[in-house]
Amino acid sequence: MDPKTPEYVKKVVMDAAGMVSIRLCAIGNELGLFADLASKGPATSDELAGRLGLNERYIREWIYAMSAAGYLEFDKQSRKATLPDALIPVLVEEGGPLYQGGLFKMFTGLMQPFNELVKAFREGGGISYDTYDGIFWEGLESNSCVRYKNFLVSQWLPEMPDVQAKLEQGASFADFGCGAGRSTVELAKAFPNAKFFGFDLFAPNIEKARANAKEAGVEDRVDFRVHDISKGVPDKFDIVATFDLIHDMADPKGGLRALRQAVKDDGIYVLMDVACEDDPADNQGPMAVFKYGASLHFCMTTSLGQGGMGLGTVGLPEVRVKEFCKEAGFSSVRRLPIEHPLNVLYEIRP
Repeated sequence: MDPKTPEYVKKVVMDAAGMVSIRLCAIGNELGLFADLASKGPATSDELAGRLGLNERYIREWIYAMSAAGYLEFDKQSRKATLPDALIPVLVEEGGPLYQGGLFKMFTGLMQPFNELVKAFREGGGISYDTYDGIFWEGLESNSCVRYKNFLVSQWLPEMPDVQAKLEQGASFADFGCGAGRSTVELAKAFPNAKFFGFDLFAPNIEKARANAKEAGVEDRVDFRVHDISKGVPDKFDIVATFDLIHDMADPKGGLRALRQAVKDDGIYVLMDVACEDDPADNQGPMAVFKYGASLHFCMTTSLGQGGMGLGTVGLPEVRVKEFCKEAGFSSVRRLPIEHPLNVLYEIRP
């Protein structure tokens, strides 16, 4: 036996433990177990079950597992479980900069279409958007909310002074592939003089976006519509943006050509996508595993499911952004000097 084999067995076991831990965190997130422990303090399985109206036997098993995984502290004498204070921003404070609850929801949804994915490996093709359960879309929105609420206006936008100035002066802003509208809503809250538009081909996203705008009190300045950019653009705008869209598109080159038509000649296109290396083999480490897993389970496979290019999550490095934008008729691409483990932003001129 190769002397390295036992280490690989250990790696498989540790990876399996991590996979199960994420599943258990998803349960704790969905049922409000973490939130209850954070707000009401330590509890036995009986107390926690009583406080939430849940089955004690399941709670007891969950507590033991979460304790073994390091997410809870367990006192053998009192039989009480405690959520460490350091984990509260990570597991409970929804919308905060460190919150990971959306990740638990997103991966629960991503992992569901297993048989469809295996079939695609064998036969080609891909998976359609409507295959994914609602919990996936909830998780995707939650993850987006964290980025847009904590970084977009306060940290990223100051790196684009021309964009900021246009918004302050009442520019028109169009977000294509707006999802549940979190980026558009955050910008609308910050720039009351500007007029905002959000377009997405997935009707449930637009319904949620309208609800989010109403909740934020900006529904009078944000117009969300169901629209497929592959069919053309509805108008020209001072600022056009896409957030985590281009690498998902069936026809990213066609999408960029349409976006060039959507932005005025003196306007600006803001492109946010996934940070990645020019050579796919150079994407290494835990974040690379995350990105490739998301690619196989959603980004690449939904594009291929539409007969598309299938760029995948790490399929739009800077060199390709510049190549595609030049072909689409844009004149310059500037990568913003921001540091983020998942995303990169570009300011692009017609």
